[in-house]
Amino acid sequence: MQLIKISSLILLSIFFVFLGGIILDGNESESVISGRPFPVFQQKTLDGKDISNKYFSDKTVLVNIWASWCITCLVEHPFLESLAEDINIVGVNYKDDPKNASDWLTKHGNFFTVNIHDPQGNLAIDLGVTGAPESFLVVNGKIVSHIIGEMNQRKWEQHFAPNL
Repeated sequence: MQLIKISSLILLSIFFVFLGGIILDGNESESVISGRPFPVFQQKTLDGKDISNKYFSDKTVLVNIWASWCITCLVEHPFLESLAEDINIVGVNYKDDPKNASDWLTKHGNFFTVNIHDPQGNLAIDLGVTGAPESFLVVNGKIVSHIIGEMNQRKWEQHFAPNL
C-alpha cells in the first residue's frame, strides 16, 4: 500500500511538472547565449562546400537547427518557408544522415540559403542546443535572439522581429 501511494505521488508530481511546462512555455525563456558572438566553427554544407563562422560576420540571418527525423521541424517548415522571402535562413542539419536530409529537402522544399551539415552536433553543442528544432537570430555575427522548439508567427513576432 505504501508503494502505491509513493508511486502515485511520483506520477502526480511528474504530471504537474509537465503541465507547468506547457502552461509556462519554458521554451521562451531568455537564452543565455543571446548577445554572444556566433561560435567559431569550420564545417561543410550539405552540398560539400566549406563554411565557417565568418559567413555570419556581416549578415542578418535566421539560423534554424533541423533534422529529417524531427517531426516538429516538419511542422514549422511552411512558416519558415514564408519567412525566407524576407530573411536569409541558414539551416544547421543536426545529427542527421546527409542523404536523408537531402531527400527530406527535395520532398518538402529547400528554402535555406545555406545548409550546414552538423553530423556530430558539434556546432549545435557550441550554440547550447538541446534538440531540434531551435532557432537563432544572428545580426552581424552576434546572436540577438533564440528560441527552443517550433518557430511560428507568435514566436517570430515576440522574439525575433523586434530585433530586426
